[in-house]
Amino acid sequence: MSRMQVLMSKAGAVAHQLAVELSSAAPGDRMATVQELSERHGVGKGTVQAALALLEEAGAVRIRPRGKLGTFIAEIDHSLIWELAGGQSVSVAMPLPYSRRYEGLATGLHAAFGRAGVPLTLMFVRGSIDRARALHQERADFAVMSRFSAEAEPGVEIVHDFGPHTYVGAHGLVVVEGRDPDDPDLRVAVDPASVDQRELTMARFPDLPPERRVEVSYNQLTRYFAEGLVDATVWNLDEIDAHISIPVTVHPLDGVDDHATTSAVIVARSGADAVPTPVRAALGDDLIMESADEVVAGRRIPTY
Repeated sequence: MSRMQVLMSKAGAVAHQLAVELSSAAPGDRMATVQELSERHGVGKGTVQAALALLEEAGAVRIRPRGKLGTFIAEIDHSLIWELAGGQSVSVAMPLPYSRRYEGLATGLHAAFGRAGVPLTLMFVRGSIDRARALHQERADFAVMSRFSAEAEPGVEIVHDFGPHTYVGAHGLVVVEGRDPDDPDLRVAVDPASVDQRELTMARFPDLPPERRVEVSYNQLTRYFAEGLVDATVWNLDEIDAHISIPVTVHPLDGVDDHATTSAVIVARSGADAVPTPVRAALGDDLIMESADEVVAGRRIPTY
């Protein structure tokens, strides 16, 4: 039976609602009773039973009564459940794809969601603050950011951590060649939209006076260095060779939590609905990092 046939049947509306509920279920889970479902959805028990029968006939789920213990899910086809639940695209707010690591993450997410049979929409948004805003305003279901940014952002929870060196390889203090990193006259670039860049820069220059603080978008740092408008900043070292055309010196950052600042994480709104099983499987699929590593190594063309 096709999705359209199920949804156009008499009990189709309830079957759709049950499919939404079952999208985060797994084999072995105990189901609500027919009475509980009847009260929850405001329909008769006969309608609930017909809706469950439609889902079973469609091959989306197989349920098994166990007497007084209740009714349990024996088998579930999450691809079909997703389709019957409406098949909506999952939206993920990503960093702008200006580095191979970000292109790799986008490629890996595209591949993993494709394997899970879940439609995916990638939104490319500059700055972790704006990605968090898209999440809070429900314009995105999930967002990719560093663990450092995620831990500083209220109202979000980490759904998956990809581990160190998956967001950036490392950060370093970048100074125009010939300038002392402790020169009190350095003009320091700060991107207010990037929690990582802003906080790491201000930690390195805690007493930076306003006249030496130059607010600039992270993706404009190349031009600001080239035109002599700034002398130093904290930068993602993945991008130094590819984006800075003038001679610079890179200095290590002391006391930086390498795990927090280099790990890519997927975050969701705190208190949001349970992550559907196929979505959780896609987010945790090893295919994401396998694909990302291939892109970073130059063995795979980015596809997203």
